[in-house]
Amino acid sequence: MKTIANLLSFIFHPIILPTYVFLLIYWTNPLLFSNYDKADLGRIFLTVFINTFAFPLIAILLIWRLGFVKSLKMESQQERLVPFITSGALYIWTYVVFRKSGLPEILSIVILGATITLFASFLITIFRKVSIHASAMGCLFILTLALCLLSQGDYHILLMGIVVIGGIICSSRMILGSHDTSEISLGYFIGVMSQLVALKFY
Repeated sequence: MKTIANLLSFIFHPIILPTYVFLLIYWTNPLLFSNYDKADLGRIFLTVFINTFAFPLIAILLIWRLGFVKSLKMESQQERLVPFITSGALYIWTYVVFRKSGLPEILSIVILGATITLFASFLITIFRKVSIHASAMGCLFILTLALCLLSQGDYHILLMGIVVIGGIICSSRMILGSHDTSEISLGYFIGVMSQLVALKFY
């Protein structure tokens, strides 16, 4: 059971979720990208992947190698603070790039929501541990709900699927002993509220 929980936690790690979200946006609302050819779409995808996954991953690996964290799992509160700041800085940069590039606003909203989530989690982690996996799932739920409302198709099954996936991921974190129920609930709440703030901002 723990092997499956570890695998799911890896597949749905928070730093890869923005890449998944980009693919989800393209799938549910392809008309948003009707003015872009395949080469442009490829560049947008690479920008999302590199800025929100590759660079943060490299930064986390460097932090680990330099001894700021004992384990890549970052199980203690203190170990999570530096990665939060580093990833947050990279996300701010990505947000600024997207805002100035004229890309569909939904992409900026995604990055803004993720950035708010990171810094909110950072502030709360100073006082208590919080599940960033649950935060990411909360963000994903609100984004999927927004996409369902914006798109022409019927994506209720997709929305239910996201809820189920969120439940499975949160359960996996508890099975691994990484978080308790209160840390999961707080994380999910942070994700939901952060993404709502990002949507309200636009």
